[in-house]
Amino acid sequence: MKLKRIAMFSVAAFTFVTAVEAAPKKEASTEPEVAKAVREKLERLSYYGVFDLLQYQVDPNGTVELSGFVFRDALKEEAEDAALKVPGVKRVVNRIEDLDWGILDDEIRAKVYLTIYRDTFLSRYGTATDMALANGVGFGGRGRFGNFGPLSDGNPYFPGFNPAGEYGIHILVTNGEVILAGTVDNEGDKILAGLKARGVFPVKKVFNELTVKGKKLEPGEAPEPRLKPTKKGVIAVAEALW
Repeated sequence: MKLKRIAMFSVAAFTFVTAVEAAPKKEASTEPEVAKAVREKLERLSYYGVFDLLQYQVDPNGTVELSGFVFRDALKEEAEDAALKVPGVKRVVNRIEDLDWGILDDEIRAKVYLTIYRDTFLSRYGTATDMALANGVGFGGRGRFGNFGPLSDGNPYFPGFNPAGEYGIHILVTNGEVILAGTVDNEGDKILAGLKARGVFPVKKVFNELTVKGKKLEPGEAPEPRLKPTKKGVIAVAEALW
């Protein structure tokens, strides 16, 4: 019996960030057409934010399996509805899970987000607003952390804060433990993001699951292990940074 090939993708894995350099010669995309259409639909979800991670599998028979973790539970249904609208998709299996809310985890989300996306090097994996704040452009004396009062717009410490946009580095938090997921340009950025997150108090552990764009696995090298946030912490075989 022939095994059917199933492609598994992460929306974050296709978030490309261009450096200020001469663009390399473009190569033809090998991403399957239906998978590309699903990815684009998910990327365009209005409330898909930096604290979410959407993944999907595309079956040759037209079945899409959604997985991942969302900070806002309504995003699960929105992702399913979006996938169903893709031509060629006949069925969607929704296995997306909710991330728990909590005072400590919310504090960690805000702090890790700020320490990564207010860094002048790493802010390019965020939005134009993140880059502007990180470099103090157009914000006067408020500097790179902006003007965050108790009720100000965009306050990272306000309950439910989850900035939306094409973020290259996604931050998943559960029970004081942090998973960094997504794609970065180089190994140095991956290390820097991990060190930044590790330095945040009161983070217990950091699992750096960022992938480097264009990096190929060596013969015999295993792919990055998958991690699962749970109420008791992260279930993983990856080695934590500390």
